[in-house]
Amino acid sequence: MTDADDTEYRLAHLRDRLADDEVGELGLRIELHGTHVTVRGTVPNEQRRAAVERIVAEVLDGLTVHTDIALADGRPPSGAEDLP
Repeated sequence: MTDADDTEYRLAHLRDRLADDEVGELGLRIELHGTHVTVRGTVPNEQRRAAVERIVAEVLDGLTVHTDIALADGRPPSGAEDLP
């Protein structure tokens, strides 16, 4: 198995873990850019972001990983939306 095959396998395993483990996150984008991996998306709260980052670190240990995981704004709208 080549390094590229191993990395692709680990990325598939990461997608499975994020979907199946306690986080249940299907909407995160996981992209391979050469030797770097980027994980980006939006999660509902800080606890979920911490869980995602922990799982990413476990599965992709040894790879260069960049995370861009934002928190969703769960506040209700402050007013009516103006439509043109």
